Amino acid sequence: MINGEDLLQVSDDESTPQESKLVIPKPPDNSEPDDVDENNENTDDLPSDASMIIDLLSYEKRGEGINAFLVYKIATRITNMPGYSKSYYEVWRRFSDFLGLREKLLEKYQHLGILVPTAPEKSISALTKTKLNSNSEENHGNEIVDKRARDLKRFLRRISRHPKLVTDCDFRDFITIDGELPKSISTSAFSGSSVKKMFKSFGDVFSKIAFPMDENDRWFEQVHSQVDELDELWTRLMNSIDALVTNRKELALADEQFSKGLSMLASCEENTSLARILSKLAETHESLAMIEKHMNGQDSEILFETVQEHMALTNALKELFFERVKTWQNWQTQVQGLSKKRETKTRHELSGKTDKANQYKDELVEYETKVDQMEKDFQTMSKIIRGEFSRTCKQRRDDIRDALIKYFESLIESETHVLEQWEKLQPEVKI
Repeated sequence: MINGEDLLQVSDDESTPQESKLVIPKPPDNSEPDDVDENNENTDDLPSDASMIIDLLSYEKRGEGINAFLVYKIATRITNMPGYSKSYYEVWRRFSDFLGLREKLLEKYQHLGILVPTAPEKSISALTKTKLNSNSEENHGNEIVDKRARDLKRFLRRISRHPKLVTDCDFRDFITIDGELPKSISTSAFSGSSVKKMFKSFGDVFSKIAFPMDENDRWFEQVHSQVDELDELWTRLMNSIDALVTNRKELALADEQFSKGLSMLASCEENTSLARILSKLAETHESLAMIEKHMNGQDSEILFETVQEHMALTNALKELFFERVKTWQNWQTQVQGLSKKRETKTRHELSGKTDKANQYKDELVEYETKVDQMEKDFQTMSKIIRGEFSRTCKQRRDDIRDALIKYFESLIESETHVLEQWEKLQPEVKI
């Protein structure tokens, strides 16, 4: 049976099962376009033995009423990581701090072509539960908050696996400073910044439609198609897993109700032998209901949340590709401006207005420098995105493989317990 602590107590290496009994050969590396250059991957020179393990140990409610909020206890163990002076850190952070961290990383790295992992979205239901529930209710059995805690840990661990983001000063401050961080007003659900972001996203979509990019890179054409197809497959898989979770939950509830019905029937049965059999059968179905609840939890925690995380990463990849489109648009806008300046200068020269023509010389030099720099930035960004895509594909293969192994082992263990329950019942039903 799963208790509240089990939902947060995760092994130090969540993504790699220990001493797995199942052996699944790794699939061939064919999920990328043929011309992916592995040397393009964006990596910093981290020591080979550098490691960082992040755990979210617990959470607690602070404040009362409308001012209530949750804080999460984060423990980080570090080995030979540049920029970190100690091997262990323990800090408390609230949900808005996580959102603020991602906003800072996005602002610094997305325009460079670096993929920033997505943080869990703001949830009105979680906010309501936090405001209304008592401390005792909040710290026990709140599935929504437990899931958010696991998602936040996945978010931090994903950052820690990135060779560039793991050494970022904002991330380092987030996991090392023992005290409150400056509050980020842009993370509020009803802030003016949120409204500005919404209008900015509309503007970006309009810009993409009004000024489409003429893609000349075959690699990016293939990847765009691949990512769109992957996003569709994630959606279909999510729907299937969601149906599995729902059906398993209903099965556990049905077994629990069936067990209660059998218990009532056994208490009314006058035949002692039949009453005993009904009672044992009720106990069996009660145990089966507990096992099915556990399996339901594994369906959600291992399968659903893993797929959900990678679906979010796929959307982040699409955002990164669009950032490249915006960089190209800015470059082309500058090129058009340069062409207009040259045309204006030529007109002045042809009309004999040498003074005005000379005024454009310095502007042309400045424009040409900007155009050259923006072209270099675009090429550099494209190269970095190739590396980010390659690294993400490799991590996705490893994560899905490890999650499936962990899930299969959990299924085997649960089905073994189911078999044990029926074997215990077998001697009782022999008449």
